[in-house]
Formats: sequence, C-alpha cells, structure tokens
Amino acid sequence: MLSCKEITKLVSKSLDRPLPPSKRIIVWMHLQMCRLCSAFRRDQILLKERIAQEVSRESGKEMPQEVTLSAAAKQRITKAMDSQGS
Repeated sequence: MLSCKEITKLVSKSLDRPLPPSKRIIVWMHLQMCRLCSAFRRDQILLKERIAQEVSRESGKEMPQEVTLSAAAKQRITKAMDSQGS
C-alpha cells in the first residue's frame, strides 16, 4: 500500500497526464478509503479549473486543454519533482 504522500504525488501527476492502469487502480483504491487524499484530489481539480477560468477571463481566450512541453522541459520538471521527493 502506498503512503498518502505517494498518492498525492500520483494524483497531481494524473491531472496532467494519464497514469498507467496499475497506478490508477492503486490511487482509486486509496481514495476510496482516505478522506484526506480524496479532499486533496477534489481541491486540485477545483484549483486547475479555477486557474483555467482566470486565464480565460484575463486573456479573453480559452485555456488550451492540452499544453505540450519540449522533451527537455519535461525532463527538467521530472528531475526536479524526483529530487523533491527524496
């Protein structure tokens, strides 16, 4: 069983890209049992929606559903996230 800290990392990742099926199942099972992680997920979804609304309001344009980063940027972000988790 993964810890809440590990689950919240996976929840955050899942908002940006799909998780592998095995990880999705683990997260889903944990969320069924853990009120705090479920609340974290709800808050993250709400935050993402509110940011999109604000960007849309400020720019007069809708925020793209899918934003792509260069491979180098993705590697830097992944490396930074991994180093924070250690």
